[in-house]
Amino acid sequence: MANIVIGVTGSIAAYKAVDLTSKLIQNGHEVKVVLTDNALEFITPLAFQAIGRNHVYTDTFKEEDPSVISHINIGEWADLIIVAPVSANTISKLANGIYDNMLLNVLAANTKPVLLAPAMNVHMYEQPAVQRNMKLLLDEGYQILDAESGFLACGYNAKGRMANVPDILGYIEDFLSGRENAPLEGQKVVITAGPTREALDPIRYLTNHSSGKMGYSLAEGFKSLGAEVVLVSGPVKLAPPEGVRVVDVVSTEEMFEAVRQHMDADIGVFAAAVSDYTPVSFSEGKMKKTDETDNLVIELKKTQDILKYAGHNNEGMYVVGFAAETDDVKNYALKKLKDKKADCIIMNDVSNPAIGMNSDDNEVTLLFRDGSEKHLEKASKPALSRKIIQELLEHTGRER
Repeated sequence: MANIVIGVTGSIAAYKAVDLTSKLIQNGHEVKVVLTDNALEFITPLAFQAIGRNHVYTDTFKEEDPSVISHINIGEWADLIIVAPVSANTISKLANGIYDNMLLNVLAANTKPVLLAPAMNVHMYEQPAVQRNMKLLLDEGYQILDAESGFLACGYNAKGRMANVPDILGYIEDFLSGRENAPLEGQKVVITAGPTREALDPIRYLTNHSSGKMGYSLAEGFKSLGAEVVLVSGPVKLAPPEGVRVVDVVSTEEMFEAVRQHMDADIGVFAAAVSDYTPVSFSEGKMKKTDETDNLVIELKKTQDILKYAGHNNEGMYVVGFAAETDDVKNYALKKLKDKKADCIIMNDVSNPAIGMNSDDNEVTLLFRDGSEKHLEKASKPALSRKIIQELLEHTGRER
């Protein structure tokens, strides 16, 4: 079991940190809590103290134990620090080296892994400065568990909600177990994620509703188990997973070329929603509307079939594809499993908007080449990705 520090900043999501503290203690971990002054506007130290049976830290200059300096001692004691929720204010201070409260001083003196779980209004989350500061923190080694879409305290239904407690808990447990047990150490995993864009002219393009959330969650999961992960990503609005090499692409052709460079991977998971067709010709200038006709006909040609290429041309790669269908789902998925020579197809019914494109949740069935199958009930994509990975590891004999 581990020593875990939970930092709480000024956000209405602070109440979720009480639940997280309780769950971690139930799992046998020792927990200490640090609150910022702004967090105290939303929640009291007593709530954490009653659950954790430990002193709750709020003031850099209030030393309960004269034998130690608290903001240094806490970091030395911890195996892992989680700031949940972390506000735009704290993100920006941390990225710019401003340490003006107890929590920021703990982080300044810390050398242990830090996980940040952002929570804020969608417009705050999308502010270029906030995005820039999060990237700076990622580059410095912080881990960020991306915010989710959902109902926000401000009334918006959009991105900015702190990740669900079960997802944070699962991430923590995967991280802690990965320190001692990394079944994929020394193995390489290539993953595709997100949509592709096929340009019509300098302004317009053909694309789809894929958010990339599933592929990014899988990348985080494989990385936590010790794998070298290469994530070939179409255009998405997601933070790069910590420790994962991200290859940014736009078109299907670019994604295909990137995958070809990593065919030496031990496992390939092709989760991207790749465009099946691309325009035959590209207009160098903006295509103009004319009065001669009300209809516009665009000629398309097939793109490279990345999953089929991987299935037919790999040398020992375990090939996993996705089948997102709206009708006759299983038959189409089984046909894809055979035609692409994949080892596993993960099928899901995207006609259901609750588990469709751009949703936070998913429900899938894994179909294996040997005829076996495994259904996984609806769950958030981070939680479901861990279950998918565990099933793949068990099926390939790589389980922990």
